[in-house]
This record gives sequence, structure tokens and C-alpha cells, in this order.
Amino acid sequence: MSDTNILHGSKEELEQLALKARATILERQRAGTWSGGVRPHLAYQKQPFDWIVKYLDVPAETLRWSLNEAYDTHTWDGDADPLLTVLQALAEWRDCGVESATGTGKTFLAACIVYWFIACFEDSIVLTVAPKEDQLLKHVWKEIGRLWPNFQKHFPDAELLTGTLRMKPAANGGKEVWAASALVCGVGATEEVATKAQGSHAEHMLIITEETPGIHLAIMEALDNTRTDDHNLHLALGNPDHRQDALHRFCFDEREDLRPGVVHVRISALDHPNIVTGQRVVPGAIGRSRLETRTNRLGLGSRLYESRVRGICPAEAEDALIKREWCDVAVGKYGDPAYRQGKLALGVDVANSEKGDKAAIARWQGACCTEVVAKPCPDANVLGTEVATESLNREAPVEARHIGVDGVGVGAGTVNELRRLKLRVRVISGAVKSIPQVDQDTRWSSMTEPDPFAEGKTTTRRPTGEKVVESEKYDNLRSQVWWRMREDLRLGRIALPPDEELLNDLTTPTYEHPLGVIKVESKDKIKDRLKRSPNKGDACVYGNFVRDRVPVGAVVEIDKVDRRNRDLGLERMLGRINRQQKADEKRMA
Repeated sequence: MSDTNILHGSKEELEQLALKARATILERQRAGTWSGGVRPHLAYQKQPFDWIVKYLDVPAETLRWSLNEAYDTHTWDGDADPLLTVLQALAEWRDCGVESATGTGKTFLAACIVYWFIACFEDSIVLTVAPKEDQLLKHVWKEIGRLWPNFQKHFPDAELLTGTLRMKPAANGGKEVWAASALVCGVGATEEVATKAQGSHAEHMLIITEETPGIHLAIMEALDNTRTDDHNLHLALGNPDHRQDALHRFCFDEREDLRPGVVHVRISALDHPNIVTGQRVVPGAIGRSRLETRTNRLGLGSRLYESRVRGICPAEAEDALIKREWCDVAVGKYGDPAYRQGKLALGVDVANSEKGDKAAIARWQGACCTEVVAKPCPDANVLGTEVATESLNREAPVEARHIGVDGVGVGAGTVNELRRLKLRVRVISGAVKSIPQVDQDTRWSSMTEPDPFAEGKTTTRRPTGEKVVESEKYDNLRSQVWWRMREDLRLGRIALPPDEELLNDLTTPTYEHPLGVIKVESKDKIKDRLKRSPNKGDACVYGNFVRDRVPVGAVVEIDKVDRRNRDLGLERMLGRINRQQKADEKRMA
């Protein structure tokens, strides 16, 4: 029966057609393909700003800040019209990372974007992700709830549940189709997040990560792996913590170059309409009085002020062991010849992989790290031979006691090969107890002065300060080695090469001091954040630990005896042990 004659059919034929229609609807509902008559707003797929203003009744000036008065003379501190820039990036099918000050409306914007995306793209999927449940339900989903009445007027068949927004019923098995969902991704939830997200493949998908700096990099990678279609986008939001956090790494690589396909937006509170106009353009957002209070509390220009007020990402974490500014000062001294007066030293971080982890060698001259080279290392024993060859170079010999080698795991092969070649280098095994050592810098705080006119007396500076032995304040040797590097950088004692990867390695570790004991973050945790091993940083730190610690500017007498292959400290210790054994044997005879 044709459609034109359907109204003229018999009663039985009409009932049969109705049954078929209900059966078709039921079948499509079970398959999750029934939209219940919902029609997406296809005309607004490239116009998120217009859709939000029209259908959610959001005042245009709250999203396009430059529509407000006083902006014609305002100098933007962050990106101009940042909220509009975010919307335009998503409309152009590009990922977007937003480093924002607090109280600027990024969470409200995220809620608007959820509604726009779900309304304009049929069968689309939106995942809102945050490290903690309350960060989702009390922030972006709270804003979604506030906007719900405006949205429901245009989509009366949609339903809003706790953490779920559905445009049509879920398919069999609970799989959401044409819906937005909340997903918590706490610490250790990588596999769970990956499993939940894997079932969320769709032609049109948007992932919104709230509080992105607190999300583990492995979870960010798992979310990225769920994206298959070209229109699977990611909007990452948050207050920046440091350059190694998940948000900054989403936007930039280690050279601080913007990642391809990502639009980076910085939102400064100094650009907000409430601040620029002095009026409450956006109720609930930051105001002038609150900004003044926050500035006084954080301190103008402080690390937290830059992050929480201007949206500028700090170079290192708040509890970072080494600050970037110290490293920058050390880099500025790299060309100063005064820092290269002294003996050569080497720091070696070992690897044993053809294509994976790399080995690194840091070369020191006096108080200057001249270079750090990282390269594939398929054989740790061969690396030992290479180090020995460099050490025995007659034109630039390196004494064994000024060579520090990571002796843990595969490093044992390098150390054993060096010992076979009669080079007793300094083995740095991070997990062992810290070493009782004389603080040479304290000793050099007081010294003899040269007297070139006094015949028969010293003509060189020598340390005469108190011999301070340190070891108990560190939880292990690794912490001692890294703390020595921290102090040398903090006090401006050394020079570093302009190597961005090296500086990232040095500024990544954090530390704590429970009960007064210094504990530096483990290497495994650093590798989790960097997504690689901090080879250059470790090699540089080892070289600094074993170098000849003569302060810059001190004139020292060069020993003419070739002692590059002799570990004199070890010889003295063995001599004491031998004398003690002989004394014990004589006493027992």
C-alpha cells in the first residue's frame, strides 16, 4: 500500500501498519538507534557561540568579552577574547588546551560546550573527565544542571541524571548513545578509565578534562587512544601547575613548541569583564576586590600569582627540588672561563637498550658541565669501554675518582667492565645509604691566602674551614646526590650548558623532608611524568657529585703525578684495613 493511500486502507491494514511501526521503534530502541523524533541543530555545527547565545540564553558579552565597554582601550594580558577562541577552535575541529586563572568562567564555558556539541551532532558522545568525583559533580555538572531548563525547552525528550545527559535511551548493555557522561579518573585508575572509554567510539566525540594538571599522563594517553575519527576532539582545562603537568604537556612538547593540531589559550583574570569594567558583568566570577585580596595574599609576581591570576604556567612544581630560575642563572655562566678552572669529571647514566632508554654522559671541567650527551646503548659493557677510553685519553685524562657511574641494574655491566680495565670509578647506587662525606664547600669557606713574596711558604690557596661531615639528613644516596646539585645551583656555584632537555630533567623532581630527613622523588615517579627516563639529569647530577670541588676563582696547584687510574681514597682505606689485620694477627699470636 502506498503512502498516498494509507488513510484509505481497511481497519485491519491500518492496525497491521501500526504494529509494524511499533515493532520498528522497539527494534531501534533496543539497538540504540532510535532518536524519538529528536533532530540535531545541524546549522549550528560551526557556530557554537551563536547556538549558546540563542538556545541557552547566555548573554553574548559574557562569552565575547570585547563586547563590553572599556575594551577598546584595554591591553590584553592573556589571549584576546579567550572564551570565544576556545569555541572557534572546537568549531574548526581542533583540540584546545586552556591554561586559566581561577574564577574566569572556564567551567561554565565547558558546560555550554557540552550542550552545544550534544545538540548539534547526532549520536555524539561527550565524556567529562576529572581526577575526583566532586570535581565533576560540583563544578561542570553543577553548571550543566543550572542550564538544563534552557536546554530542555528545545529538547523535551532529553533526560538529565546524575553525571549523565541523554538525548535518547541507552542501548542494550547500558552503552550510552547520543549522550554526555561523567568519568572519574583518580590515581591508579588508568586501566579502568581505558576500559570505560574504549566503548565510547563515535563519529562525533568530545572529551573534556577538568582539572587536567591533576590527571596522570598515562590516563591522558589512554583517553587519546580512544579517539579514532577525525571529529574526536579534546578540550583540556585547568589552572597550570608546572611545565611537566598533564595540561602543559597536552599543549607543548619538551622544547616548548606547540603540539600540532592543538590551540593553546591562556586566560588571565586581568582581562575578565568584571575587572576591566568594574561591574558585575558575570555574577560569581572574580571581582576587583577579590583580585586585590588575592594579589596581596599571593604576592605580586610570585609563582602562585602568575599561575592563579594570570594563567601563566610556572617552570617547575611548587615543591620542586630545583627551581628553573637557578638553572637559568647557571646557563648564563656557561661562557665564563672562571667556571672551567679545574679537573675533568664524568657522570654516566647507564642503559642497555637499542631503541628504548638511552645512556647519557655528562662532561665536567671544574665547576662547569660542558655538555651532556644521550645516545642509544645496546650494551652496557661496551659503554664501560667507551668511558675507559675517554678516561685514559692522554691529552685530557679523567681520574677514576672523578667518574661517577650509576651502578644499579644494567649499570653493573658498565662498572664491572671499568673495574676489569683497572679503573675504580665512583659507583652511585641510589637506594643505598648516604655517604658520610666532608662538606668541601664549608671547608673552602675559609682558606689560606697566597703569599708570593714569602719564600718557602705556600703560594696557593688551601681550604682551612671546619670539616663538616654530612650523611644523616638524607634518606638514601640518591637524595644526597640530588640535594648536592640543588645547593650548588641555588648558591650559584656551577655553570650549565643551554640544553632544554637537561633543564627539564633537573627541574622535574620534587622532594619532601619528613622528620627532618630529605627525601627526593623516586626515579620511577619522574619517569611517569616525563614519559621517559631523566637520563641527562641523572648523568649531570652524578658528575657534579664526583667533581673536584674547588670554588671558582681559587688557585690550586696541579699535581704533576699521573694519578688518573688510581683511587687514592680506596687505597688509604685498604691500607688501614691491612694494618688493622696485621695488628689483630700479632695480638692473637
